[in-house]
Amino acid sequence: MSRRKNREPAPVPEQKPKGMLGELFDIPKSAMPGVMQIELAGNTEAVVSGCTGVLEYDENTIRLSGGKMNVRFTGRNLQIKVLTHDSAIITGFILNVEFIAL
Repeated sequence: MSRRKNREPAPVPEQKPKGMLGELFDIPKSAMPGVMQIELAGNTEAVVSGCTGVLEYDENTIRLSGGKMNVRFTGRNLQIKVLTHDSAIITGFILNVEFIAL
C-alpha cells in the first residue's frame, strides 16, 4: 500500500489573454471590420474601403471618417467618383494623404 502525500496542485502557467478576435484566429487587421484600407493608383486615384462617411469635401480637400481614424486627401481637382455605404473612390491630383487618429 503506497502512501500519498498531500501536495498542492502545480501552478498553471500564466497565459496571455487574446485581445482581439483577429489575434485569436491570425486574421490580418485589414480584414477586420472598422479598419480602413487604402489602395493608391499612382497619385491620381485612391480606393478607400471601410470608410463610414464624408467629413469634408471640396476640390482641394476630401476628408473621410472610418472607425478609429480619419483620412484626409489634399490636392487639386479632387472628386469622389464613387461613394457607397463603406467605400469611396477619389480621383484628381493627390498631393498628400494624412491619417488622423481619434
